[in-house]
Amino acid sequence: MEYTDLIGHLAFGLIAFSFLVKDILWLRLVSILASAFGMAYNYFIPANPMWIAIGWNGVFIALNLYHIAVLIYEKRPIKMAPKDKELYETMFKGLSPVEYLKISKVAEWQKFEKGEKITRQGTLVADLVLIYNGTVEVEVGDKVVAQLRDGQFVGEMSFLTEKPATATCRVTHDSECLVWKQSEFKDLLKRNPSLYYTIQSLLSNQLVSYSSK
Repeated sequence: MEYTDLIGHLAFGLIAFSFLVKDILWLRLVSILASAFGMAYNYFIPANPMWIAIGWNGVFIALNLYHIAVLIYEKRPIKMAPKDKELYETMFKGLSPVEYLKISKVAEWQKFEKGEKITRQGTLVADLVLIYNGTVEVEVGDKVVAQLRDGQFVGEMSFLTEKPATATCRVTHDSECLVWKQSEFKDLLKRNPSLYYTIQSLLSNQLVSYSSK
């Protein structure tokens, strides 16, 4: 096999290999390498350089370099308040620090006293609430069906379905929570699809844990 054929095989082999890469950063690096070999092949091998193919490979390289820069920027270390840092490290590691900063900026910290109702069965839910510390009982009718603790959401079913609360959630110990206005939070998630799927996964996992009990 001549070295010219090897360059072509490397270019297409790297493209094929990129479909197996799950990490987005490595995927873009492999794509850049494949495009670079593609440019070399289309310049040196034909009788005359194939400038259209070379130009488009250059565009692909530029786009991937841009997105790599964005990824590195979003993964840069960010100074967080102690509570935010704890939540990020325990619950939101699937997000980059910058992405977590985005969702925390549209939330506010609130304290709920014992006996206070966060949701009422049959009524619309305005907020999505994440318990930072405390306990909340979930009541359907007059029956307590679950107890929520640190790191669990209140109002997640209404957030996902946009329907009234299926249960009343009553604070049983003074609680501190991170609270999002549903409308504002959903607007943010619509503008950031990666955030949407991560948050949806967290909420869905909590619902699945209920159904398995």
